[in-house]
Amino acid sequence: MKIINNGIFNLKIYNKFAVIDFNPIDSKYSQELIDSSYQREKNYLQRLQKYKWAPTIKHTLDSCRQIYIEWSGVTCDQALCNDYKEQLEEIVKDLHKEEIYKPSFYPKYFYIDETQTLKAFAFYSASDYSEQPIDMKFYESILNPDRKSLIEKLAVDGKLDMGILVKHAFNDYIDWPDNPLPTIYTKVYSPNS
Repeated sequence: MKIINNGIFNLKIYNKFAVIDFNPIDSKYSQELIDSSYQREKNYLQRLQKYKWAPTIKHTLDSCRQIYIEWSGVTCDQALCNDYKEQLEEIVKDLHKEEIYKPSFYPKYFYIDETQTLKAFAFYSASDYSEQPIDMKFYESILNPDRKSLIEKLAVDGKLDMGILVKHAFNDYIDWPDNPLPTIYTKVYSPNS
């Protein structure tokens, strides 16, 4: 088993499955935030099962805040498939169609399965368009110092439209090889620009 600490959750990788485990060791997270993050992850993964890029949920264990997903391969910060840019664009289009903002678009939150399909996880910070703006006080403990500083600049009265955060994430600070996210952002969110 390999364990990757992602702050509010640990990714426990076994042979053919992984566990997204919302039982962080760090005490900086409130129980309310841990529970909410687990529920968001579970609800979004269940909602998105119709897409080929959604990991297949094998089992959920609410009492332990664990989601068991089908797993093969490695995370995208370790390896990429040839058409990863096209697949990322498809994922962004699908999320836009579903009216979901996913600000955590880092390569470490995607993996490649045995068919060379990108799979997305880490929806714990995602939100629906209809939920905007989000009270950022609740999420402060999951932000790294750079993001916290950005949020403080962008938030209005302690609330932030996650669409603004996604725009900055795609254009300013999330790095993929060859930097495809700014182009994808423009194609999906500003096609007439």
